[in-house]
Amino acid sequence: MRTDRVGGATSDLVVASGADSNYFPLLRDAVLSVRALRPDVAIGIFDLGLTEAERAWLAEQDADIVRPGWDIDFPGRERAPEVLKAEFARPFLPRYFPGHAMYFWLDADAWLQDWRVVELYCAAAGRDRLAITPEIDRAYKRHYKRPKPFGWTLAWKSYRTAFGWRVADRLGRNPMVNSGIFALHAEAPHWDAWRRVLTQVLQRTRFTPAAQTALNYVIFAERLPVNFLPAYCNWMPGDAPPAFDAERGLFVEPHAPHEVIGVMHLAGAEQKDHTFRLDRLDGGTVETQLRYSTTHNLRRAAIELTA
Repeated sequence: MRTDRVGGATSDLVVASGADSNYFPLLRDAVLSVRALRPDVAIGIFDLGLTEAERAWLAEQDADIVRPGWDIDFPGRERAPEVLKAEFARPFLPRYFPGHAMYFWLDADAWLQDWRVVELYCAAAGRDRLAITPEIDRAYKRHYKRPKPFGWTLAWKSYRTAFGWRVADRLGRNPMVNSGIFALHAEAPHWDAWRRVLTQVLQRTRFTPAAQTALNYVIFAERLPVNFLPAYCNWMPGDAPPAFDAERGLFVEPHAPHEVIGVMHLAGAEQKDHTFRLDRLDGGTVETQLRYSTTHNLRRAAIELTA
């Protein structure tokens, strides 16, 4: 086990992410949210096209910065954009950031609000399970919409693209499990299975989200052990805006019991700069974007008012 000295402490956990310059403002928020909660945890970053200034800022945050290669051979690889490595390199995290016991992946467009959710992920992963969150919740609007014709959901279409019609018809009714946030032990069998299935998929297509679809196949077709976590562990505000608990200065689930949202995941291009109107638990509403940096003053002011 690797012993990392970060801020004078040791850690067998690494929080990993990655971005290019276009996504760096989001990555910066993700890193700041981690450092605000745990200054001593190891951070690993995939450099997918960062500037020297951006790399220098990450180095100041004691991040381990790695430029990933193409770990899988596939048709057209020489023409593939570098940003795809953010997806295709994830199954190789133990190779790029060796020696850690536990790997926690945090997409660059996500940020941490409550460290307890990281602890929940790690405990749920243990040594041999994947800890991950399905894209399902009682508040998510997608579950209340008219069914897609013939059951052709986004999950079904992803399986069809990656594996063909038979697999899509067999697995397409399962919920999509979001690989933007997960925890997995270094010795878990999922790494090898994920690499193998992703290699198979990339011989057929290199669409996004190929790696996520491959991981879903590992879960539902090969039935490797998994712990599914609740949506507040990977909250997608595009499906349901959170509520705001002004007394604590925290974003929470919109329905009782209003669990604190551990990870805010701004998945989808329109969510990153969208202004949301949120219900306040104490009555009324508040309008805000949901980036970490843009919500800082709102959260801090709420705490000061109730102190």
